[in-house]
Amino acid sequence: MKNKVVEVKNMIKTEQLLDNLLNRSSIVPGIGLIHGESGFGKTTATTWLFNQDSVNGIFVRCYKSDTLTSLLESIARQLAVPVRHNLRGTVDGIVEAIRKEELTLFIDEADHVVSNARIMETLRDIYDATEQPLILVGMEEIARRISQRKQMFNRISQWVEFKAADLEDVSLFARELMEVEVEIDEALLDLIRKRSNGVVRSITSALDKVEKIVLATGVDRIGLEDIDASQLTHDVRRVR
Repeated sequence: MKNKVVEVKNMIKTEQLLDNLLNRSSIVPGIGLIHGESGFGKTTATTWLFNQDSVNGIFVRCYKSDTLTSLLESIARQLAVPVRHNLRGTVDGIVEAIRKEELTLFIDEADHVVSNARIMETLRDIYDATEQPLILVGMEEIARRISQRKQMFNRISQWVEFKAADLEDVSLFARELMEVEVEIDEALLDLIRKRSNGVVRSITSALDKVEKIVLATGVDRIGLEDIDASQLTHDVRRVR
């Protein structure tokens, strides 16, 4: 299997979100929110996007144990900004660096800190002072929880909800990731979609098993009759 990022629908929507934020009108707020269930590729998509040469930004991951001090220190380290003895001094240094370099700030696993009023208000302060894009990434519940913080909620102009991979996505994963030339029956691809629950890691794991079968047998076409479906993934179906 190839080690690459596949531009499925969720990935394309993430690229569009950042493009919209960067090219927005001056009267449009610049905070974006990416949310969805675990396993749908949010972190992979945002990390890949952040690492593109054309993207000028910093990427910070939140932890459940984060306090305002620890998160500001993480942001400051990414910016190579000195951590001051007082929080206001650190915030001022962060604001100056982001504004000067016109950086996009990616905050991954933001659901860990959305309940912390001081952290969320400080992130809003940083956005207000810089007007540079701020992208929050979190689990499916973050959208509901952040809606309760009206000052932050009202500054979100771009939303992307990550969805389970559909049949077209699974087919694209197969074409882009498998290193063997093989025709896979649609019925087998759809079974992988259903049994994986649309979770990217489960899909790629199943396709890896299909690839190994193809390598072992040398077939140029594979379908349900050629494989023990129970060995592909654990059956955790919820998608239809």
